[in-house]
Amino acid sequence: QCPYYPCHFPGQDCTFCYCPFNPCEDERTGGEWICGSGGRKGWSCMDCCLIHESWVAQQVLDVLLVHDDLNEGLKAAWHSVISQYL
Repeated sequence: QCPYYPCHFPGQDCTFCYCPFNPCEDERTGGEWICGSGGRKGWSCMDCCLIHESWVAQQVLDVLLVHDDLNEGLKAAWHSVISQYL
């Protein structure tokens, strides 16, 4: 019973409830810069579902688990996993 369920798609993988790459600032993902209600600029990843595809989530997790440093792991996972789907 996820409170964010209205945003989910059928079969969504929730290994990463929130995307560890947010804000990736890469418009190839379907994300975009938006202006919030307070006039502040923010990154919207509403149209990106990559991290919630099972095969992508597993590949990212596999890369993260072999790195001791989270930032290094995220950079490696972006380069070796996410970028190949863009």
